[in-house]
Amino acid sequence: MLKIFTLAGALCLTAAAAQAQVDTVRASTLPPAQQAEKLYNSGVTKYNGKNYRAALQDFDKALALRPDFAKAYYNRATTRYELKDYQPAVQDYDQAIKLDPNGYTAYFGRGQAKEALGQKPEAEQDYGHVTEAKPDYAPAWYYRGALRFEKADYKAAKADFDAAVKADPNYAYAYHDRASAERQLGDFPAAVQDYTKALSLQPDLLPALLNRAAARRRANDPKGALADYNDYLAKKTDNPTAYTNRGAARYEAADYKGAVEDFSKAIELNDQYAYAWNNRAAAYLKLEDYPKAAADASKAIALNPQYAEAYLNRGHAREMLRDDQACQDWRKAAELGLEAGSSYAAASGCGSE
Repeated sequence: MLKIFTLAGALCLTAAAAQAQVDTVRASTLPPAQQAEKLYNSGVTKYNGKNYRAALQDFDKALALRPDFAKAYYNRATTRYELKDYQPAVQDYDQAIKLDPNGYTAYFGRGQAKEALGQKPEAEQDYGHVTEAKPDYAPAWYYRGALRFEKADYKAAKADFDAAVKADPNYAYAYHDRASAERQLGDFPAAVQDYTKALSLQPDLLPALLNRAAARRRANDPKGALADYNDYLAKKTDNPTAYTNRGAARYEAADYKGAVEDFSKAIELNDQYAYAWNNRAAAYLKLEDYPKAAADASKAIALNPQYAEAYLNRGHAREMLRDDQACQDWRKAAELGLEAGSSYAAASGCGSE
C-alpha cells in the first residue's frame, strides 16, 4: 500500500509539472511587438546595471522582431557608445532620428558619438539642433560651447556657456568653462567669480581651484593665487604643472628659494618637463647660483632645442660665469623669435659671427 501511495503522489506531481510547462509555453507566446517591448525593457535593465554586452543582445532581438522600434535604436546606440563602438552608434542614432525626427535626445547622442569620432563640425551641428529644439537642455549648450572653445571662438563659447547656466543654474562645469573663456577674453575678475561659483557648486572640482589661481595671478592678486595653489596642492600632490605654477607665483613674489623648491618638485615628478627646468634656471639666476642656472637651462634646451627662453637664461648665466658662449646663446634666442636676445647681445658688445 505504501508503494502505491508513493507512486500516485509521483503521478500527481508529474501531471502538475506537465500542466505548468503548458502554461509557460502559452505565456511566452506573445505577439512580436509585445515580445520586442519585453526584450527592450530587459535591455534597459541590463544597461542600467552596466551589463552593456547583454543589453546589446536584447536590443538586437527587439529590433529583429520590430524594425520600426525607435526607442530600441536609440538605446542600442547609447549602449554602443558606452562600448566605444561609435560608428555603429551613429548609424543607430540616424535610424532613431529617421523614425522619430521630432525628438532631441537622439540628436544629442549622435553629437556625442560624432565628437568621439573626431567629427567636430558635425557634432556641433547636432548640438545646435538640440539647442533649437530644446532650449532648456543645458548639456547641448555646454558641449557646443566646449567645441567652440577648442577652436578658439571664445566669444561664441562664452555665449553658449551663458545659455547653459541660464538653463541650469547649478551646472558647475558650465561655470568653470565659462570662466576659462573669460580668461581667454582677458576678463580675469569675471573668470575668478565663475571659478568660485563652480567650486561652491562642486567643491571637489580641483581644476577650478588651479585655474582660479592662474586667473588671480593675471588679476594682480598674488596672495589669492598662492592661497589657491596651496589649497590645491594640499589635496593633490602628484601634479607637476601645479608645482610649476606655484613656483612661478613665488618667483613673482620674489620668493626665489620657494620657487626653486616648487620647480624641483615638478622635476621630481616629471624630469622631462622642460618648462620646469628653465624656470628653475631663472630662479637660480636670481639667487646668483650661476653654475646651477646654466646646467638647468642646458637641460631645458636638451629637452626642447627650440626653447628660446632657455637659451636666453643660459646666456645670462654664462655671461656671469665669463663664458664667451653667452653671445651665441643670446643670438640663438633672437633667431628663435625672442627679441630680447638681440638686445642683450648688443648691450654686451657681442660682435656678429
